[in-house]
Amino acid sequence: MPVVPVPYDAKNTPKIEFAEYNGARFKTVEWPVPEGVEYKGKVVYVHGFAEEANVYTEFFDNLSNAGYEVFFFEQRGAGEGSPGKLRGRTDEFHTFDDLDHFIKQQLDKRTDKSEKFYLGGHSMGGGIVLNYGIRGTYKDDIKGYFACGPLIRLHPKSQPNIILNTLAPFAAKVLPNFQIDSKLNYDYITSSPRWKKYIEDSSPKLIGTTRQFNDMFERGKHLLDPEYANKFKFPLLIVHGTEDYINDIAGSEEFYNSLKDKTGKKFVRVEKGRHSLFVEVESIYQDVLNQLLEFLAENK
Repeated sequence: MPVVPVPYDAKNTPKIEFAEYNGARFKTVEWPVPEGVEYKGKVVYVHGFAEEANVYTEFFDNLSNAGYEVFFFEQRGAGEGSPGKLRGRTDEFHTFDDLDHFIKQQLDKRTDKSEKFYLGGHSMGGGIVLNYGIRGTYKDDIKGYFACGPLIRLHPKSQPNIILNTLAPFAAKVLPNFQIDSKLNYDYITSSPRWKKYIEDSSPKLIGTTRQFNDMFERGKHLLDPEYANKFKFPLLIVHGTEDYINDIAGSEEFYNSLKDKTGKKFVRVEKGRHSLFVEVESIYQDVLNQLLEFLAENK
């Protein structure tokens, strides 16, 4: 596939490496805080289904210019490290074990043990982040969590057909690595023409496996159990677009409303926002970015 130019000229230069862990190859991207800018902490970011590093170029560049170093890794089954038959090849164990590995790696790099760490994610990654704040190995080392359009419940317009939905648990056991084209509607992802075109051109098929789909849907169901959800005890920001037709905003609202202790927690309905708020049109994106920077500053 030809290289597709990213529709944003970054002011900073990220450090890109490839790392091996537990039988997989991961692309890692680190965005340092530029010289002359006050360092405020590190954001570890977990991407959504079938996403890759370049789609977050503008968002990460803006975070680094605001004083937040960013560490990002393309997950097992996604990005440059998982081509062809490896696309979507992951499961619940590896999802959280891989995240543990990279969070610990970043924690171990600290020279100042008071350095602030934040964990954020989008869509599938948002669901992972919310679960991590409940059962993650290093959850207590994270100062604050944020989730964008988290996968808690699929929107009716994007729910898999009844056959796939019914057979998913069975298929995940007998054919865990069977690949399926999600057939997500690109119009639902963003209303930004430049980012929509980039996503379409750089990733023409959003493919996952039966095991991956099953596990991420089950992960969302857990978050709708109030007893489980109330184990989330940390500062939290959830942003969700009112016109997100991939993940249902009602799922995010149900999770948030089930939390008995809302101290330090905030839910923001982003009017007219579609699914990927960090690659939205300028007016929506800037509002969401400001909401996030305000949240990070409140939890320094």
